[in-house]
Amino acid sequence: MKTILLLIFTIFSLNLTAQNDEQIQKIAQSTCECLSEKNLEGKTQQEIEVQFGFCILGSVSKNKKEFDEMYGGKSIMEIDMEKFGEEIGLQLTGLCPDVFMNLDLGPDEEESVELNVELGKIISIEKKQFNTINLEIGDGSVLKFLWLWDFEGSDILIKNQYKNKWINIFYSSLLLYDAEKKSYVNYKVIERVELGE
Repeated sequence: MKTILLLIFTIFSLNLTAQNDEQIQKIAQSTCECLSEKNLEGKTQQEIEVQFGFCILGSVSKNKKEFDEMYGGKSIMEIDMEKFGEEIGLQLTGLCPDVFMNLDLGPDEEESVELNVELGKIISIEKKQFNTINLEIGDGSVLKFLWLWDFEGSDILIKNQYKNKWINIFYSSLLLYDAEKKSYVNYKVIERVELGE
């Protein structure tokens, strides 16, 4: 009963917040519409979070004016993306609760993502729709890593503290559709970065 009252209070508070903050509601509504078009059944938590992230990015693009007003012209990479995602997630509880029920945005104790690690020097960062980190490892070969979301140590990259230093990149593998290759490809996605030895 306590949980139900807390949920009702949360939804009521969110409705009041939504009335005062039209910009975040507009972006959340667009995110809700995007998520409702996705088939999330049977997806892992990581796959759902990726879809959630893509929907937020698409919503920010569609509602650029509102986003710029909220953050004073900063890009999405310059804000606290985790906090922004939480604000959108909270709005989803009131806007599309059926979709929100599929989202488990908290830590999943049963599912642990196995991270791999590579040590090397970053030779470049390609800034496109998603940043790609080019890491030269000890044997001279170059590995590519996708920078899709905020992660521990991202400030090392943002503040250019990686130059001429050894870097450990912890990453997971994510199967994404490559339109050019017309097939799904495993991409290395950065989960954490730290200075190496």
